[in-house]
Amino acid sequence: MKLGNFFVEYPASYSLIGFFILVFFAGQNDVSLTHRWMLSSWQIKNRKQYYRLLSTGFVHDGIIHLLLNGVGIYYFATIVESMVGSIFTLLIFLISVLGGSLFSIWMRRNESDYQALGASGGVLGLLMCAVMWFPEIQLGLMFIPIPIPGWIFCILFNLGSIVFSQTADRNRISHEGHLGGALFGGVIGYAILTLFARIGMDEASHPDGAIMTIPFESWGLFWFGVFPILLFGVLSWIRPQWLYRK
Repeated sequence: MKLGNFFVEYPASYSLIGFFILVFFAGQNDVSLTHRWMLSSWQIKNRKQYYRLLSTGFVHDGIIHLLLNGVGIYYFATIVESMVGSIFTLLIFLISVLGGSLFSIWMRRNESDYQALGASGGVLGLLMCAVMWFPEIQLGLMFIPIPIPGWIFCILFNLGSIVFSQTADRNRISHEGHLGGALFGGVIGYAILTLFARIGMDEASHPDGAIMTIPFESWGLFWFGVFPILLFGVLSWIRPQWLYRK
């Protein structure tokens, strides 16, 4: 995108980061902003404040929280934007935030007022798409000095989030928000990848003559990193007594 004499390669990604920062500093001057925008199941159910399902993705609990999500957008949203463009990148982010909110409310529906905030659901959705489309990506954490294949990292992260959602850690981190974002983003990423593969099968092939297929890593990420989240949500419906024990 050309803005005056400057060319911005990833306008959607940088706009998200800029808006995060703008909202964060606005919240420093208006302490009620975060409370008005954060996810609150009570406010949504009783006062019909449905905007919180999306606005929660733009408020953060401190500078470290903001920094982590900003870095996530910088690395993964730009990859997605290079693949599908600015509008679809924003749509994937918003749908993933919405998915994180809805999944959180569903899983924690027995709590009188479940609250959460942050862009993590949207970041996880973009991460899933990035790794689905570019399975050669390597990822790691500060306490894992050696990067591992991105698809394995995402599988471990999602399965770990399911486990941690059943511990006392759930009172500190919205693992359900991460899982919901990964679920919606993962489904979108796999659906688009499948569409590209079918177009390749019907209309074109690679220069070496091989028909486009879905990489094993992307297939594995969907079935072992995305599908278990759906099963987790179904389990919450058919056997709720097994989950969220004190």
